[in-house]
Amino acid sequence: MSDPAGRLHWLDRAKGAGIILVVFGHAWLGAQAAGVLAPDMLFRTVETVIYNFHMPLFFLLSGVTFEASARRRPLVRGMKDKAIRLLWPLLLWTYVFAGFRFLAGGAANNPEGLSGLLVWPLPPRDHLWFLWALFLIQVLGLLVAVPGKSPRPAWLWLVLALGAGGLVSLPGLPLGPLTVNAALHLGIFLLGIWLARQPPLPSGLPVALKAMTVFVVVQLVSFALPETVLGFQVVAALLLLCFVVLMNAPQGDGGRLGRVLERLGQLSMPIYLAHTLFTAATRIVLFKFTTDATVHLVMGTLAGLIGPVLLYYALRRIASPRLLGF
Repeated sequence: MSDPAGRLHWLDRAKGAGIILVVFGHAWLGAQAAGVLAPDMLFRTVETVIYNFHMPLFFLLSGVTFEASARRRPLVRGMKDKAIRLLWPLLLWTYVFAGFRFLAGGAANNPEGLSGLLVWPLPPRDHLWFLWALFLIQVLGLLVAVPGKSPRPAWLWLVLALGAGGLVSLPGLPLGPLTVNAALHLGIFLLGIWLARQPPLPSGLPVALKAMTVFVVVQLVSFALPETVLGFQVVAALLLLCFVVLMNAPQGDGGRLGRVLERLGQLSMPIYLAHTLFTAATRIVLFKFTTDATVHLVMGTLAGLIGPVLLYYALRRIASPRLLGF
């Protein structure tokens, strides 16, 4: 489902739901690292359910919008645009977070000394790994998508997706901290390019119920599977296809909840970049009053969503949000 301008409602809704999972997931892990949550079976179950698909989701969605955008620019211009869009926030926010940890001192889960302010942005730290991995993937994508007068056939993107997934699953590949995340998610990104070439996603309640059933079954089966690269990719791909169908199920804009998800999706970059500042600061303040896990999770998640949105709109009043990588 799209509007007259061609914007895909389901894609923005998927981004919105995904960024909520990102913020909650980091609040969940942060609460455990701070001793608020015990590392018990419930903790590990929630962690697995979220991390099975929430970051692969953003690689898939990036793939969906990639080809049409890539072919509008010459190759070198496209690479320059990707560098500005992804490497500038990686550089800036590396030092923003280093400064925050230094100022927070022992109150931070991972405090930094003065030497931490001199850290090199690569290999990327914390959640900023996504920016570097996506940059490497999109540069490879540009090399395939841009040359030539005609777009690549859809079947080629599917073949490349399957090939990338199989290749990275081979043992002994010389992957290091600079390349492993890009290699792990390359197949998912290429799957997104292929998905963009397919007919519109099905919608409606019956389809949503089927997608939800498969989603739950795959999540349950994942707990019985050995931890392998191939298993991770297959599970993620199945979950993602079900998830995007679920996001397309509502008619129109999906009502109030759908509109909220869409707006969060449109602001997913500022939320992704800045949310851990707000969740960590909230946790530090709450520790002075309570160690109740529910309070920490609810308030941390809300702060991680609302804080970056307010920062975005405040910055927009005085300068371009792109200055902060938004």
